[in-house]
Amino acid sequence: MSESGVMKDHLRICIVTFMFPPLVGGVEAQAEKHARQLLALGHDVTVVTLRHYSHWKSFEVIDGLPVIRIGNFYRRSGRLNIGKAGHPPIELAALLTLWRLRHTYDIIHVMQLSSLGAIAALIGKLTHKPVIISIQSAGPDERQRKRIAEQGPRLMADTLSHAGFLTVGPKEWVGGDIEDLPQRTFGGHMMLRFLRNSDAYYQALSTRVSDSLIAHGFRREQIVRIPNSIDTQKFRPPAARPDPARPERDIVSVARLEYPKGVDVLLHAWARMLREPAAWRAQLKPRLLLVGDGKFAPQMKRIAAELGILESVEFLGERDDVVNLLQQAWGFVLPSRWEGMPNALLEAIACGLPCLATQVSGSEDIIEPGINGLLVEPEDPVAMARALRLLIEDTQLAQRLGQEARATALRDYQISTVTERCVQVYYRLLSRGAQALPVTLEETGKL
Repeated sequence: MSESGVMKDHLRICIVTFMFPPLVGGVEAQAEKHARQLLALGHDVTVVTLRHYSHWKSFEVIDGLPVIRIGNFYRRSGRLNIGKAGHPPIELAALLTLWRLRHTYDIIHVMQLSSLGAIAALIGKLTHKPVIISIQSAGPDERQRKRIAEQGPRLMADTLSHAGFLTVGPKEWVGGDIEDLPQRTFGGHMMLRFLRNSDAYYQALSTRVSDSLIAHGFRREQIVRIPNSIDTQKFRPPAARPDPARPERDIVSVARLEYPKGVDVLLHAWARMLREPAAWRAQLKPRLLLVGDGKFAPQMKRIAAELGILESVEFLGERDDVVNLLQQAWGFVLPSRWEGMPNALLEAIACGLPCLATQVSGSEDIIEPGINGLLVEPEDPVAMARALRLLIEDTQLAQRLGQEARATALRDYQISTVTERCVQVYYRLLSRGAQALPVTLEETGKL
């Protein structure tokens, strides 16, 4: 394929991602799913990512997918230095790598706003190749920002009298992608200004992410709304749902035990639900299964212990059998303080689970309250406790919400459909340059 033209049936895509499997997380999962779906469609894909550990290979082909890992300075533990001081040499390595590979790709897709996005945008400018950057998180809303600025970030105390262990340090939480770049990257403010004025396009995963980009000065005509996707064949309802005649009511939450995910709020809500008069659950055995690990795991376990709910709460840690856990569960809950487009919620709706989530970016796009799930405001344990009880107690409601959830996944979030939308954006960028995309956000939402 010549650099001046693009064959309609064949693309060469370079996917740039800060992290990639074997590291586990939402961005990494989406990057791998997107890359493999593009391969399945017959396109050439190369992944450029960081070599987070010195013993990892600089280049490998993983089940047909070429992965190039870049690194620089490593700590004694063998882990890559990705602090502020470690960023410049990594960015230089990324610049040289993308320049060296420039004849092997037609378009660059960066999976998260970071310094690598700025490097990719610069390479795009130098090589006249289109660049699209995914924005993963909208970050806290204005109310949350104001509270954090006044009081600092803290895990929820609610009814607890001893709150000293609930403090969250300034480096122990992550806001939205746009606010995070200047805070964690040397020269981040300059990079952000460059990105605003660059020719790069931005994939907004949700309505709120789109609004956040515009509020931060990004041009409306360069924003494309395309959500995350889910493999609805892998994540699907089981042959038989849990028997409603049995008393067990397992509610699963899949979330990192970190501040933005709000698992502390969920624990308080669970305790409030259990403190209600027990008549409503006399014949039921509600149990909360927490899947995930993170820096606040000790604090979460202490909250559960001090609330006296350890008998009905299980901390399962990282698991590789999430599909089975979802298929065996009665319902699902995601208590996030903020999000972008939560993969865990997409997995749950694809499994046909009745879901409770907070009204944050992504979740509010996926869930239509009372139709295919339930929504409550973030950081509201009282409302969450009421919704949890409703999900556990009302069998007919739970079954109806689960059926509609599965229908939503099939209609709006199948990986084949979402990837095809991305491919159409790639074609339009390559075929008509800077005028490739519609000029209004409303039109981009229809791609």
